[in-house]
Amino acid sequence: MAKKSNTTAAAWEKAKSTVKEHGDDLRALDSHGALYAWAKEHKLATTALFPKFKTELLKQLGIDYNELREQAYAQRREQIAAAAADGPLVELWTAADDEVNSFAICGPGGVVVTYNTFHDDDKTYRIGDQGSADRSVAEFAVFIAGKVREELDVEAARLTLHVLNHEVAADDPGLTRSALGAHVTVTIEIDQDNPAAEWCREPGYKSWRETDLRTLVADEAVAS
Repeated sequence: MAKKSNTTAAAWEKAKSTVKEHGDDLRALDSHGALYAWAKEHKLATTALFPKFKTELLKQLGIDYNELREQAYAQRREQIAAAAADGPLVELWTAADDEVNSFAICGPGGVVVTYNTFHDDDKTYRIGDQGSADRSVAEFAVFIAGKVREELDVEAARLTLHVLNHEVAADDPGLTRSALGAHVTVTIEIDQDNPAAEWCREPGYKSWRETDLRTLVADEAVAS
């Protein structure tokens, strides 16, 4: 216990002294990205040190890293929404089954896009937690929508995501990050008539790479 306490104290001291020493340089950085790059360059972008670095930024210099990050994300979301307004509409159905550690994603017409078991290193899914399974496959669907966007060579796209779990929300932090990375806007619809559900217990697997991504674009005249 004492060893851990000493390590934590040393981490706090390192963050404090580094910010104090380089205050002028840090004040000149005007974005969370620039601050993170600086922290990475100075060996502070670690699980142990970075939270303490952010705290010292706020305490010593009045720089709120989290607020800068959220402002940048909000601006980026607005840019993506504007670009996606006239972009293609991707439509996907997702389901997960925690009992058998599996998930599935389907496209228009019920065609299966991918189905498989969760990877051991999945960052969202926790065994025994159905909600996390549903959120994980929803994030994967956003990733696939981003690949559709790349395939179509457009700046941004819209995704209508049909899910079974009402707890899956478009403003979930994981989905928000995924949508930013994929350059898509996400609309969630709760749909109990979900073709992906039956694929969760289908033997075998299918990679999304086997799917013609262009077939995942919805016929908006029909969808509306």
